[in-house]
Amino acid sequence: MVRAEYLRFLQKIKDDGVPAEERKIANLVLEHLTELLTLSTAQGQRAKKMVLLAQENWKTISAEIQHALEQTAEQAAPATRLIHLSVGPFCGFAKQELFDLNSRLVLIYGPNGTGKSSFCEALEYGLLGSVAEAESKRFRNQRDYLKNLHTNTFKAPVLTGVDSQGQDVPITADEALYRFCFVEKNRIDSFSRIAAQTPARQTELISTLFGLEAFTKFVRNFTQEIDERYIDLKGKKNEELNQKRQALAGSQQQLQTIPDELKKLAEEENKLASRYRESITFAQMVSELNGDDENPGLIEKLDTELQQQLVATKSNITLVGLQSLKESTEADLTELNTQKQALTVASQQVSFKQLYEAVTQVKTSSPEHCPACKTPLTLVAVNPYTHAGEELEKLRHLGVLQEDVDKLHEKIRLSLTEIAIIINTCCARVTQDNPLSTSLIPSGKAADNEWWCSLHQQIENGPTPWQHLEAQARQLEEADKTIDLLARQQTEKQEELKRLRGFAEEIVKLKTRRETADEALAKAKEAIEKFDTENAQLIADVEDEKAVVTQNLVIVKAYAGFVVRLNNYKNSLPAKLVADLGETVVELYNAFNRTDAQHEQLAAVRLPLGQNQRLEISFKNESENFVDALHILSEGHIRCIGLAILTAKNIKENCPLLVFDDPVNAIDDDHRESIRRALFEDHFFESTQIILACHGEEFLKDIQNLLSPERARQSKVISFLPKINKSHIHVDFHCAPRNYIVASRSHLEKGEIRDSLDKSRKALESLAKVKVWRYVNKHGDGNLSIKLRSITAPIELRNLTEQLKTKISEAGFSDRNKENVLRPLETLLGINGNSREWRYLNKGTHEETDRAEFDRHTVSEIVAALEQLDAALG
Repeated sequence: MVRAEYLRFLQKIKDDGVPAEERKIANLVLEHLTELLTLSTAQGQRAKKMVLLAQENWKTISAEIQHALEQTAEQAAPATRLIHLSVGPFCGFAKQELFDLNSRLVLIYGPNGTGKSSFCEALEYGLLGSVAEAESKRFRNQRDYLKNLHTNTFKAPVLTGVDSQGQDVPITADEALYRFCFVEKNRIDSFSRIAAQTPARQTELISTLFGLEAFTKFVRNFTQEIDERYIDLKGKKNEELNQKRQALAGSQQQLQTIPDELKKLAEEENKLASRYRESITFAQMVSELNGDDENPGLIEKLDTELQQQLVATKSNITLVGLQSLKESTEADLTELNTQKQALTVASQQVSFKQLYEAVTQVKTSSPEHCPACKTPLTLVAVNPYTHAGEELEKLRHLGVLQEDVDKLHEKIRLSLTEIAIIINTCCARVTQDNPLSTSLIPSGKAADNEWWCSLHQQIENGPTPWQHLEAQARQLEEADKTIDLLARQQTEKQEELKRLRGFAEEIVKLKTRRETADEALAKAKEAIEKFDTENAQLIADVEDEKAVVTQNLVIVKAYAGFVVRLNNYKNSLPAKLVADLGETVVELYNAFNRTDAQHEQLAAVRLPLGQNQRLEISFKNESENFVDALHILSEGHIRCIGLAILTAKNIKENCPLLVFDDPVNAIDDDHRESIRRALFEDHFFESTQIILACHGEEFLKDIQNLLSPERARQSKVISFLPKINKSHIHVDFHCAPRNYIVASRSHLEKGEIRDSLDKSRKALESLAKVKVWRYVNKHGDGNLSIKLRSITAPIELRNLTEQLKTKISEAGFSDRNKENVLRPLETLLGINGNSREWRYLNKGTHEETDRAEFDRHTVSEIVAALEQLDAALG
């Protein structure tokens, strides 16, 4: 199907002014169609394959569209109907079977799984040259799908037909000629689900209805454009060369900019030298600061001096401070002696003070009695507690005097400790033969007045220790001044070193910039000199690549144009498929729904032919008002529209046959009778051979009883039976007729009277309830008054027949042909209603023993009357 439709697309672009490059892409797709069918847009599968095929074959692929369909849909069919099919080994047929199809109606019956699909696929392969189911299952070689699995062999089915002259002709597969001969259940099912699809997908389902979903999917899997992800459109070698040339352009630019940079650097170097010292060059500054191989620079010298020159720690002792400490100590000692003498004078008072404090302290333990004699306080002359408080207030100054003495002791102790520390410092600084060493305070002891006095006693008629202390304090003070001078000098050197290192850093930056500029200048000169030599091969490759890139650009443009044309063709298919079908679709739809009320019959239908169009209909009572069919119609009615479109296309294309593969079973029960009548009673398919396969025995029976006995005899009925073994399909070519009148005549001729009467009863019931009653309703009053014996009792057939005869006999009955209908009815009713034959006709019979025999003559009259009645009703 995909190949055939693609070939039709090729014919369209063959003479349509399409550029040669696009035709080359179209031919390339045709040559590799089988490979491309399995690839989709996922991960760019098909785009990558198209690039590979185009690049490999571009110079050899032809731009001329050579392939053409052997037939076109407008050509007349060489055969008016099929007469023979030879099939096997093929699918379920393990061996050859010969089918006689020489009839305007071929009915194929069989339960599911008995081989009907294999038969229909044989017809499909013989007429179209392929099987759609094999394509949908992605069999690259259809023979792998169609071969018989038990014999592992395949033989193409052979079809024979008869032409308009009555001559036998072999049938050659021609998809264009026979593709509208097939009506399949799956396509109608898909069409009925149109309501669940988006408007864009609804348009595609018109194609799906005609079996073109595989072609639609094939077209959709072409990406719109091929971009640089899949093909080189700029030239990788050219890009590489351009990148190198851009780098070379940088080198050329450096040749122009670096001299200016070097000039700017020289100016900055001179400015830096001037900041360092006037009338000195940058090179001289560098040499002076950093030195050379023979002489160290100023920075190194200063750094070495600072590391070698260690400044001693100051003692922080001064002669003035020592003398001040001596004076304060002597004054504190004098004050201490004075305070002590005052305390000695007041020693008696101190004792009383202690007594009064003791009395005050025992008040809490004996608040009501005298603490000495235990006399109650109410009896004493003087309250001891009150008296003690008063006296303590008078002696408060003694407490102050004692506190002052304690403070003087602490102050003197601290001063002596400080003097002892100074002596320790002097001994630590002057370690050899220091006369103060004898005045050092041993560890664990504290300086006291005795130690202080020893400092002022002569040592062997020489100076006192204190005099030695003052002399050494004077020496240490002078040493501290020297240390301060050295510290200032060292700070000045550190500041100078910091200043010089700042200049050194500036020098490094300038030198680094100069080295970088010099190196870049050298590399730029070298790159320019070597470029053409080093890239000679790349330059040659770029020249060779230009042709490839030019070809790739042509391929990409041709591919994009091809895809646009292919999608336009795909999108135009629905309009082409249903062109001029509207009236026939409406006529067929109304025939399929002939029992619907007048306001439910269609006036017009608009099929979705373009993007975002919907299926619209109008009804006869409002022919100008179009509505969305999917919102109005039931699923069963939507299926009827699908069937109407397919059969209308079959009629328009003047197809010689119509092949149904279980399609009517896709229609609900309410529409089946009307569809049968449209197929076999109406004028639509009078000259069309119909091959219908179904698994419903009742449906097959209803078809045969809708036909006249003559047409039923002329039709072919073939039954597919459950398989006796699994290797081959079991076919019954001589199955019993399902038409009751034909069956009753056959049984009568064989002397099977009882069976003939059984079929006659069913024939009369079928004729009376369907054809005769419909005939009465058409030409007269079809309202009957029938009595029933109980609410569950069936209508008695004789009663129904008499009622119908009465209606036809009325003077107002309008049909001029009514005598032809009345005569067989009168014959049937002229037979005694109480006869065993009529009792059987009326309600059938159960198995009984010793029953009297049926009268052959009477049964013969019944069969003849039924044949006449059926013939009279058309």
